[in-house]
Amino acid sequence: MTNANKPTNALSALPLPTRSRFQPILLGVLALSLIPAGLLAVSRVAFENSEKNVALVMDYPALSQQAKETGQDPNALLLRYKKLGVNGVAVFEDVVASTIQRGDAYFLSGAELKARNPGAVGINPEWSYMRSIKPGTVENLVNSFGYISNAGAISEAQAANLALPKDQRPELPAAVYKPLDTNTLNVAGQKWIGWAVDPRYLPAGPDTERIKQLQDEGFVVVYRPWPDQRVRDPGKNWPDVPFISFTGAKVIGAGNPRVLQDIKDRLGKRIPTIIENSVQQGLPELIKDRTAARMFSLNPSWQNSLTPDEVASKFGLAARERTQRILYLRPFPTQGETEVFLNNLTKLLATRDIKITLPIIENYAPSDVLRWLTMLGTLSALLLLALSYPLPRLGLLVAGAALLGALGLNGFQPYPGLALVSAITFPALGLVLRRKQMTDWYLATGFSLLGVLYVSALGTDKNSMLGLDPFSGVGLTLVLPIALVALSFLPRQDIRQTVRDLFAIRLTLGDVIMMGVALGAFAVAVLRRGNTSAVGVSDTEAKIRQDLQDAIIRPRFKEVFGHPLLLLGLSGTLPGYFTILALLGGLEGQASILNTFSHFHTPLLISLTRALLGLAAGLLLGYLVVWALRVAIRIWNNYGGWNGGNPSSGTPAAPPSQPSLGETLRRPLMPRTEARMTDIRPEDGLGLDRLGMKP
Repeated sequence: MTNANKPTNALSALPLPTRSRFQPILLGVLALSLIPAGLLAVSRVAFENSEKNVALVMDYPALSQQAKETGQDPNALLLRYKKLGVNGVAVFEDVVASTIQRGDAYFLSGAELKARNPGAVGINPEWSYMRSIKPGTVENLVNSFGYISNAGAISEAQAANLALPKDQRPELPAAVYKPLDTNTLNVAGQKWIGWAVDPRYLPAGPDTERIKQLQDEGFVVVYRPWPDQRVRDPGKNWPDVPFISFTGAKVIGAGNPRVLQDIKDRLGKRIPTIIENSVQQGLPELIKDRTAARMFSLNPSWQNSLTPDEVASKFGLAARERTQRILYLRPFPTQGETEVFLNNLTKLLATRDIKITLPIIENYAPSDVLRWLTMLGTLSALLLLALSYPLPRLGLLVAGAALLGALGLNGFQPYPGLALVSAITFPALGLVLRRKQMTDWYLATGFSLLGVLYVSALGTDKNSMLGLDPFSGVGLTLVLPIALVALSFLPRQDIRQTVRDLFAIRLTLGDVIMMGVALGAFAVAVLRRGNTSAVGVSDTEAKIRQDLQDAIIRPRFKEVFGHPLLLLGLSGTLPGYFTILALLGGLEGQASILNTFSHFHTPLLISLTRALLGLAAGLLLGYLVVWALRVAIRIWNNYGGWNGGNPSSGTPAAPPSQPSLGETLRRPLMPRTEARMTDIRPEDGLGLDRLGMKP
């Protein structure tokens, strides 16, 4: 290694890790546990490759509205869009008003009926009245609605069941319905049925004729029933379709276990959908013993604020990187925009080998035996981290707290709890073991990539792949690795002395400003995570992101900037504590790798490609930054060299006792001591020797 590549005293002043006699054993267990973790990764990739297909489902009411505005038949417009890739239709359950619009029934308010028939007896002006045009229409509707008369008994039985073990709970009583308050009148020789409520907005079941026509034309039908507690036997008249997509914030039966059980039974082979970013109440319980299909859509108002190209990009991303199996489409305000959107979307899907067809939805079921064997590797890594601390007893306390905290956050469930442990341990492990030179970046990265296998093996199951139940504490994966590494900086001395030394450190205004900047940058990095973050992006960055994700798999910007920062910290190029800040800040890139793989609804190979692109870009940028900074510092410190090594004309030479600019740049954060600040040498690094801290 050349002198330029040697770390500064800021790194040298850090305490060396403890070399535990158990290290070879723990590394051996870690290596052996890679076998089951690798097998689980292979099985997951095979499963994900079998699901590279989607259905393009058009919202039928929105389509019908566009057809009316353009003077077309809705079915003809739908068939035109079918040629552009649409292979599915979302059909909503009819409401009573639909039967009126079709001419199957006639509706009048009580006041209007009375005004038309002034001598009629028994008309209540506050009621609503209907009569059948198509025989039996209104009579059948009367029998379709009611209310649960024994709701109290069901609630009491449910409360009693909660106090009993599952295998001893008696079956809940059947729901007993009573019909809504109605009456029958004969007015001017016509039979009218009166309703105490306005029936026009009550669910009236499926339009079976339209659904059959759409199925005959080869469309995948998604049926969307309305939730209404006044519907008797909900789900009993659902059509034979592959998918059910509930409307509203709750699935039908949410909050009522008896009704929810009925819905489970009546789903049959129909598969419920999970709407992206809008998981409905009761859905996790409904699909507990079955599967579901992830469905992606955009709010109409948001969609209309974007261009067709931008919307196509978002739907393409959802299908490729978020395993969305049903793309729920709505037409744009104009037919031309809609056609451009469909053309762009189908091209994006084709370039990613995603087929447009009827999705076959299955559950991913990893081997429990392999997952338990994988846990041994995670526990070995955590113990190795603890024993490698300069203060091993502190390391054991920290590791124990991390393990209990991760399990506690996840209800002491072993799989998600150990997945979180893996995600916070492996990014920190490499930098606790070695942090003296730039090449140690490869060791840290190697451990982070190993951690990917453990996070994937332990965290991936049916619910996490559906985006319903990832392990709790995903946000901590960006924070805790930094804390674990920072704690390993504590020197080998009495912890009480270290606390006293830290309180004695003298801070300057510059120190406070730099620490504030560092904390602000860290906060932005943590807050800008997930698909919807607390800190937005600029229009320029959004455009860059879209172009990257359309052309390739976009790397995470946390990694593109984090990896160079870590390389810069390990190079020792920066003066004093700036090296330590760069090292800790750069650890965000390593933590981001594990955070990327904690999004289990993203295919494993997609996440791997994203991580590798981030590593390649970060490595190249890091070496360029280190080289450029070294050149800049050399020029800064030797500015006079441009003038033959002499001061510029008219500039007096600096007195010999004045510290050079290079020394000033390297001057570290120092504690308050009796020594004069001019006596502080750049060789003092962090000044730990003045604190009595021996590395």
